[in-house]
Amino acid sequence: MTTTTSPTTTDGARGGLMAVCCALPLLLGACGTSDDVPQSSPTALSSDDAAPATDEPTTEEPTATSAEPTGEETDEEPPSEGAEGEGAEDRPETWATFTAEPPPLVVEEGELDDDPRVLAVARFNEAFARAATADDPQDQDWLATLDEDGLEGLVEVFEEEFGRAYPGPLPFTPLQVTELEDGTWSVQGCMVTDGFSADPSRSDDGMTGLEVSSIEYSLVNDPGAEGDYLVEALYSGTINCSTTEVETRSW
Repeated sequence: MTTTTSPTTTDGARGGLMAVCCALPLLLGACGTSDDVPQSSPTALSSDDAAPATDEPTTEEPTATSAEPTGEETDEEPPSEGAEGEGAEDRPETWATFTAEPPPLVVEEGELDDDPRVLAVARFNEAFARAATADDPQDQDWLATLDEDGLEGLVEVFEEEFGRAYPGPLPFTPLQVTELEDGTWSVQGCMVTDGFSADPSRSDDGMTGLEVSSIEYSLVNDPGAEGDYLVEALYSGTINCSTTEVETRSW
């Protein structure tokens, strides 16, 4: 049976999924670049670098420094510290910048269905849901959809989901496929991140109140199958999911 949900955005998700998804961009965003680092720093002049003293007179007049009087001092006192003009205390020390949320993406129905990157994500979502329901993080069908280098991180993201009952593949609506400069691929879309699975050991944990969040899959080329792709990582996405309908599908 196929149903369609009217999503509501959420700031979090069940288990480790969004905890990891939200932390990485923040860490990435906090990292600086080589442009932020000055190329050189001033070095204090040591006594060995000073000009050697001689007994010969010199015609050069000494240059006044801040530590030596210049003969041009006045009786005026410097302005008191912190006096930067009237109303200085009323000005905020920092200014906040607000960025508007991007508008929702509009994609023609079926436009991305045959994209090989989207098909790789669909295989991942189905294999994961079956492995989680079977409480088997070493399920070979699921592991076959993962990039070997990203295996440990992905298992950590989903470890709390294993043992929960999924009635169908992890619900996800793809909205954007992008090739990145490093040769990897990004598939962004909207996912049901809470409310689709249930804890079979708890009678009060049912599949109600579906919540939708923006998710980004990072994919790499499958070295064992030309033209196929493997999931390398999951991140919190940047797409506005407020109007996106995410289809849920039963086995």
